[in-house]
Amino acid sequence: KNRQNKKEKIVERIKNRKKKLKKFKITNYEITSEKISQELRFVMISDWHNVIFGERNKPVFEAIQKINPDAILIAGDLVLGKQEAPLLPALESLKELIKTAPVFYAPGNHEQRMKRYPQNYEASFLEYETQIKKLGVHYLENEQEVLLVKGEKIQIHGLKLPYEYYKKGSKKAKTGPKEEELKTLLGKPDENEFHILLAHTPRYAKEYFNWGADLTLSGHYHGGVLRLPFGGKGALSPDFVLFPKYCYGLFKKGEQKLITGSGLGEHTIPIRIANPRELVVISCKPKRK
Repeated sequence: KNRQNKKEKIVERIKNRKKKLKKFKITNYEITSEKISQELRFVMISDWHNVIFGERNKPVFEAIQKINPDAILIAGDLVLGKQEAPLLPALESLKELIKTAPVFYAPGNHEQRMKRYPQNYEASFLEYETQIKKLGVHYLENEQEVLLVKGEKIQIHGLKLPYEYYKKGSKKAKTGPKEEELKTLLGKPDENEFHILLAHTPRYAKEYFNWGADLTLSGHYHGGVLRLPFGGKGALSPDFVLFPKYCYGLFKKGEQKLITGSGLGEHTIPIRIANPRELVVISCKPKRK
């Protein structure tokens, strides 16, 4: 019995040590726009995938509280779409996040997979979706919500692409969505208002720009797993595409911007080389004419 107790204590210590070793950094971006008159601050989260930091993710929640954002924007894959993976970690995280700021959440391919194939998962995604909406989370599947803050009116869209766009080698994945398809899914943006698009995969950045997003937030590529020392280019996507475009960082087309985060977690390839987990902070400032 004593030997068993010692073994259990050792296992518990190892688990706690692993939790403590999970670290993340905070990455700051500053953008400007003529469409806003007050400085706004957002936290963007992507690809958390049930990874736990410290004791019940307290380091993450405390960091966000210090940032004091006007909204928390989730660009998909908060969950881990594996058969045995629970939805409770994501639900518990949202319960804490909603205490700090309004939360806007668009699906990633893991959310879409769990909802599309419920027979493959022990946990019910529909029940999870119902619960997070009761919390006050704005879960956006090709929907738009207005954020009213500091006298500003910000249009926030959550994109849910047809699942075929995530399938490697599919015709749709190769061609990408047409502008008219995005207008059908998301509506037509008002040129006079500031539009934020939560679009999980950055693969179709050109299409997002053409649609008219002022700021697009993406994840999906986990920062490229391995980031090269020169230029910070990501080497590999989770679907095994080498040197994927728009893999990580800030991209621009005129006044439009796309930010791809490296995410807070990982799953199938549990490796990060020169590619730390991150929280993304975006300061949106008025651009003087």
